[in-house]
Amino acid sequence: MTFRLFAALLSVIVFAASSLPYAQTDDRAAAREVVKKWQAAIVNVRVVLKTRMSMAGRELQSSDETVEAIGTVIDPSGLMVMSLGVLNPGGMMTRMMSGAMGGGGGDQKMEITSEPTDLKMRLPDGREIPAKIVLRDEDLDLAFIRPAAKLDNPMVAVNLKDAGKPGLLDQVVVLSRLGRVGGWAPGAALHDIGAIIERPRTFFVLGSPAASIGVPAFLPNGRIVGLLTLRQIDAGRAGMMSMMGGTESLGLLPVILPAADVLEISQQATEK
Repeated sequence: MTFRLFAALLSVIVFAASSLPYAQTDDRAAAREVVKKWQAAIVNVRVVLKTRMSMAGRELQSSDETVEAIGTVIDPSGLMVMSLGVLNPGGMMTRMMSGAMGGGGGDQKMEITSEPTDLKMRLPDGREIPAKIVLRDEDLDLAFIRPAAKLDNPMVAVNLKDAGKPGLLDQVVVLSRLGRVGGWAPGAALHDIGAIIERPRTFFVLGSPAASIGVPAFLPNGRIVGLLTLRQIDAGRAGMMSMMGGTESLGLLPVILPAADVLEISQQATEK
């Protein structure tokens, strides 16, 4: 499985059920103000991934591929947070293949490793600058990156401290940004909160699919809810038809991680 095939599978996880109706709101003007205020904090990232596939210690395939992702600036210095699963998908790919193949195991276990070898952030003015990873959190699917050199000017940064908590069926505004084909245009969509997970920690689940992960969700009043990430757990032994039972059968679920949790982890990245 190459990274492109994995990306297609990930798109099924994140974008599936696109026939579901999008949420409606009586106050779209407020939502548009949210987009206008924070769209410059949604930044494209280009990353070169060195990916290797092996079995029983024997390398089956190796490739370098350039992919595009999206991150959210959370500090004027350019510190950005994004989904680790997109930036470095090797571990997730291994777990997904192991589950879909019935668990694997032993000497015949398939293993996929990946490592970002080159990162560039695309600034709002169109410039691409080198960036580096400063912190990873596999449990929460977070990666923090920052410019390799100090910026001349501060960036627009989402304020994680100004957080709000939605209730079930409340609406949120999810921001995004298109890539090269879309002319880097900002995007947004309205979604209902379809579920709230309370244990072992709080997550908000959208009732309709979002266009991206690694992007923020806001209440219409402008207060941030959190960051879209992938919640991953060990789904145990699964079969080839596991996908028919939905992504949860593979131990994956797109969720909104509350802003307070992102802020807590980001403080470690700031110290570094």
